[in-house]
Amino acid sequence: MTKRVAGILLAAGASQRLGRPKQLLEWNGQPLIAHAARTALAARLDPVIAVIGYRAGDMRAALLQTPVTLVENPRWPEGMSTSLHAGVRALPAEVEAAIMLLVDQPRISPAHLRAIVEAYQTSGKRIVSPAFQGRRASPTLFDRSLFEQLLSITGDTGGRSIVTANPHLAATIEIENELDVLDIDTLEDWQRIASNGHFSGQTD
Repeated sequence: MTKRVAGILLAAGASQRLGRPKQLLEWNGQPLIAHAARTALAARLDPVIAVIGYRAGDMRAALLQTPVTLVENPRWPEGMSTSLHAGVRALPAEVEAAIMLLVDQPRISPAHLRAIVEAYQTSGKRIVSPAFQGRRASPTLFDRSLFEQLLSITGDTGGRSIVTANPHLAATIEIENELDVLDIDTLEDWQRIASNGHFSGQTD
């Protein structure tokens, strides 16, 4: 039986290392936050929950035409774990797994996300991530049975500790191009990804 898989887009941070909100960088004519949300919708994740915090009004405006569930996290300065908690708590009871999506991986495609879901459906594993040359990357899918562990995470971290603690529950799908799973932390990261396609300027 096909399991219902949601997407949680973690988009609440202030992008301090980049020096500007990465959610509003422009990719292929739209803000990264909208691009990421539409990618998740195109992959048929249901529902797609976008957790926002920093400059929440701008994020709402950027997602105005995108049918996602918005969850505002007032505790976003305390770190990514608070956004993870907000997203997990907003999931409907019928959801059996969720992919934790980052706003700053613009080359993640619907096909990548569908491959993660398909591996979850067929492998029997409760954690699925992409990997490049054996090195695990984001985004990661977690089965509902691990949601309580996700809710126990604190600080500015995501689900990596849950993956590390449960290697026997985890599977990976191999990605051919490292740029597909590169996330944007610095201007150099952005320029590296942008020079390899789809970049069309930036906003602030």
